[in-house]
Amino acid sequence: MKNLNIIINTVLLAAVIVLFLLYFNLKKEGQPAKTQQEQTPTTTINNAATPYKTAFINVDTLLSHYKLYNKLQADLLSKQKSMEARINRKSTQLQKDANLFQQKLQTNSFLSQESAQQQKQELYKRQQKLMDLKDKLSNDLVAESQKMQKQLLDTVTLFLKNYNKQLGNTFIYNAASFLYSDSSYDITKTVVSMLNKRYETSTKQTK
Repeated sequence: MKNLNIIINTVLLAAVIVLFLLYFNLKKEGQPAKTQQEQTPTTTINNAATPYKTAFINVDTLLSHYKLYNKLQADLLSKQKSMEARINRKSTQLQKDANLFQQKLQTNSFLSQESAQQQKQELYKRQQKLMDLKDKLSNDLVAESQKMQKQLLDTVTLFLKNYNKQLGNTFIYNAASFLYSDSSYDITKTVVSMLNKRYETSTKQTK
């Protein structure tokens, strides 16, 4: 199912792109922790030296280690395979029936011209239904991917807003937009660890 493969690759890439383009501009809340990772640089705004705190996240690393993302991705791939199997079964049966129809035409096995025409119309209707099913399943897959993107975006955004109350950062950047970054400001591992702990806790509570 080449078309479905293209769709699943596209929607999964879109999910990654959404997070890669994620740019959090968070207002300072709370007091900053006194660690090397959370040093306080300064910048000049309106000709005045204004202190601010900043950190960054490597989204590629976050995605590869975030258990929720891995589960959602696995679920999406599983649904794709199920859709492909369903379409393959129907396509195979339709092809067999179409071949049998051609053989009967060639051997003049139909009782009448009307009977041959009726079967031809039935095959055509089945083909149209199969095409409609492919479109529906493809649309369902896209809708599912969009739901996944929103869940990931909402989860990470809400977490960072709450977590930043402890950090007091003015900005949390996406490392993908940097040409250079000081690793001491990288909070990726901490964020991934906390996200996974929260995910594992919520999973246990729902069982």
